[in-house]
Amino acid sequence: MAAMSNDDVRARFLRYLDELTAVARSRRDVVGLVAFGSTAERGRVDEWSDHDFAWLTQPGAENRYRHDLSWLPDHDHIALSVVEHHGGVKVVYDDGRRLEFGIADVDSFATWAGAPAEVLVGDDEVHRATAGVVARRPEGEHDAVRELGLMLTQIHSGVGRARRGETLSGSGLVRFEAVNHLARALAARLSGDPARLDPLDPRRRFDLVYPELGLRLEEACRLPTEDAARALIDLAEERLAPGWEAFPHAGVAAVRAKLGWTQPNPGPRE
Repeated sequence: MAAMSNDDVRARFLRYLDELTAVARSRRDVVGLVAFGSTAERGRVDEWSDHDFAWLTQPGAENRYRHDLSWLPDHDHIALSVVEHHGGVKVVYDDGRRLEFGIADVDSFATWAGAPAEVLVGDDEVHRATAGVVARRPEGEHDAVRELGLMLTQIHSGVGRARRGETLSGSGLVRFEAVNHLARALAARLSGDPARLDPLDPRRRFDLVYPELGLRLEEACRLPTEDAARALIDLAEERLAPGWEAFPHAGVAAVRAKLGWTQPNPGPRE
């Protein structure tokens, strides 16, 4: 498939969104269409952007739209569709375009969390529900002390599992969970533009707000599990400990001692 220019990619993206909006306006049992991510911030659309949206219906109509996708534009070109366990839907077209959407009535939608968002179709009730969705933080406001504590406990568990042979599980605790906790702690403590970050996924757009730190975290994730864990602790101490009385020095020392990291980090092992 020939590569498309950025202008062509955006034009196609917007054309599809216009068609989807027209469908929402034409359906009597559809009460709202709310865009998320780059579908809401269309200035950053590129070839990897999907159409991410909430399709809001009258109560009782959700499953009809979830399991019969003939309402979607270009539905005859759908190559793959999957309904997730929570009812969300993912779609891939035969030309590589991708959709990700949830279907709900307004009351259920009002319990979601996500940002950025833009109401494309909907009345005042939909606008109020969307404002609540954008403002909601399921885990509360990020507490850097708590996040660092969780990072340390996941490193303790992850390295222990890796050492006993549970390498896949240990890797996940270090490279996924510990990284997420450290990313939240960094965002809570360092200057930047946290409003650009995803409230649900601490990695989303992290490297756009904190380019150097994003690169450091990515490099750590490429290391063997134990080296990755040490790199995360080193990064936390380097960027967060100086001048911060609440930094968990005792916790760091306890984890280092338990794991036998009493000497300086020698760097990645071959």
